[in-house]
Amino acid sequence: MVAPKPLDPRQSADPAQIAAQVNEVLSRPANTLKSEAANLEEAHRILNEALS
Repeated sequence: MVAPKPLDPRQSADPAQIAAQVNEVLSRPANTLKSEAANLEEAHRILNEALS
């Protein structure tokens, strides 16, 4: 397991931009479970990058 990295305060993420990215991904239509899972994985990746 990878150890969490502390947030570099010089590279703070804009919460509004992160929310917009996540909302855009989650608003995509998902006609299958596979496409819904892909959307959720992408939203998770966005949040994970913002927190690391």
